Amino acid sequence: MPLYRLLYRSEASLQVSEQDWGRMIDQIVATSAQLNENVGLSGALVTSKGLFVQVLEGPLGPLEATFERICRDLRHRRVILMELAAAEERIFQDWSMVRIRDVGSTADISSLLELDKSNRLYASTTSALVSLMRNLLVARRIPPTARGTGANFATPSKAFGSSD
Repeated sequence: MPLYRLLYRSEASLQVSEQDWGRMIDQIVATSAQLNENVGLSGALVTSKGLFVQVLEGPLGPLEATFERICRDLRHRRVILMELAAAEERIFQDWSMVRIRDVGSTADISSLLELDKSNRLYASTTSALVSLMRNLLVARRIPPTARGTGANFATPSKAFGSSD
């Protein structure tokens, strides 16, 4: 079965407190992990200052259905598909969904999200963004999602200057 990778960005449409934001994102990730596991998807999510960046990998049918559901979700606005392409292998195969808590990497991710005039990223930029997300997970030693248990949350280690 062919494998595909989808990368999108969106903005949060809800204005909530930082504490409520954290709880809302944790719930989204936990629900997404279960749904993704059921349809054979894997992926990662970064949130930063009201911005969502998510990578999803898997068969095309479930990817398209999941992205359509995301586009209809009223918690998002300005959903931009940055890439949908065939993939030789999964990069996030160990996680049905994982949240990368974006501490210390906001500048890196924000600079990678600069769009061209047609609101598209260049292939090299999308590749760099996906690599950055994967590297953050590996550096933070986030264990794989145990099948059937839901999501993992990639919390930065002290090496990343976190006070979490």
